[in-house]
Amino acid sequence: MLDLNNIGQRYGKKQVLSDLTHRFESGVSVITGPSGVGKTTLLRLCASAERPSQGEVRWCGEVLSRTPRAFRAGLGYAPQRIDFPEDITGMDFLLHMAALKKIGLREAKSQGRALLDRLGLGRDADGRIRTYSGGMRRRLGLAQAFLGAPDILILDEPTAELDPQTAGHVNDLIFEKDAIVLMTTHLAESLSGRSFATLNIPMAQAD
Repeated sequence: MLDLNNIGQRYGKKQVLSDLTHRFESGVSVITGPSGVGKTTLLRLCASAERPSQGEVRWCGEVLSRTPRAFRAGLGYAPQRIDFPEDITGMDFLLHMAALKKIGLREAKSQGRALLDRLGLGRDADGRIRTYSGGMRRRLGLAQAFLGAPDILILDEPTAELDPQTAGHVNDLIFEKDAIVLMTTHLAESLSGRSFATLNIPMAQAD
């Protein structure tokens, strides 16, 4: 389980999150709230990409900042933007990410091929990333997050830039995973008929 204990985040004089307490358990949780409320910031905190200004994030009872390596070993994280290396292929990128997750080469190739096929990138697996469109990059970013068997998936707008059919395939992949899944989406209507929890983030109070 992932626990937020009195979380707050401040950038200079700007308070983004304030006094947020919540427990995430197995299943999909959709983070909602108005634009600028701190949804992406919350995902970054939960992915250990940032530390909170106030409070603690705990993973299975342990403070996240004290055991980041153990936590990241079971993390699949797809932020909105990834700075991809432009001159390697999509498959090479997945193999590199799999190596960082300590997945063997044979298994990495098998998983990478299956994920690219599932996400409609199979024919482009050996294409250079510099030739990929925005939607293709989005799908490649998702593929690297699903490598291995992550205990927790953190996905920031996973279906942005995707056509409705492809977005449906992505949502199928998300909802079949046995993991704690945190995600944001501006396309909540695409989740109709699916079972998920919701965390609505209130606007932080100004000092």
